[in-house]
Amino acid sequence: MPVPAAAETVSSIAVEGTEFRIRLEDGRTLGSRDLIGAALTLNAGGRTLKVRIEAVEPDPLDKSGDTLLHTFSVQDDKGHWLALCEPDRDGRRAGFPLAGRALADGRIVPSPGRIELACTSGAQGKCVRFGYKPWRTGPSGISLLDAYNACIKMVRADYCGDGRATTREGMRIDVYDRFGIQKADALSDMTFEAGWTQDGAVCVNHPRVKENITLDRLAATCPRLRGRLGAVCDESAAARRGGLVFNRSSP
Repeated sequence: MPVPAAAETVSSIAVEGTEFRIRLEDGRTLGSRDLIGAALTLNAGGRTLKVRIEAVEPDPLDKSGDTLLHTFSVQDDKGHWLALCEPDRDGRRAGFPLAGRALADGRIVPSPGRIELACTSGAQGKCVRFGYKPWRTGPSGISLLDAYNACIKMVRADYCGDGRATTREGMRIDVYDRFGIQKADALSDMTFEAGWTQDGAVCVNHPRVKENITLDRLAATCPRLRGRLGAVCDESAAARRGGLVFNRSSP
């Protein structure tokens, strides 16, 4: 289908998975690939943005073809079109829409009519690409939304679950989970760091970046983690406490 002309009226904008679904007043529905070159005015992340879709391609990491990578440009207040996303680890400036609303602590929650734009360079985009698709169910038949939000906490090293990230760019982690979506690297030289839910860490063996946070500081600032820090926290303890996603890192 062609890009909708300026005179055509959009009756609704929605997102299915990582794809825009735009319904026109004449009854036609356009997907993301139909919208290459189109500029959309979106309320995303609490801001009104004029976003242009420059390209759309399947995510090479997703063998199911479920995830579409979008190249977005955003118009600034001077009318210039600039790349919306920072480069990810592969140098790609890509992202995709997600249905829902981002809370101040980073989690995505269902919210009819709300759209977030996630970049592959950020935690929200990384966690979809890890396989924690919030619109899907896991192998056990439960929603992956909680695992997705747990992943966001893990990527950011948000131990307390209050939105305070303690990681830094470029840190390596080995990610795995109780669903078998991601599996631990058997050859990893890393050690167990923490188990995670949508509320943050359930216990912490060691902080990822000791210059940013220490176990003593975590005990002082996160009362719920007291008695769950250090050697008492291993994979078994994290699983018993309800951890959904786990990670290893270099201490």
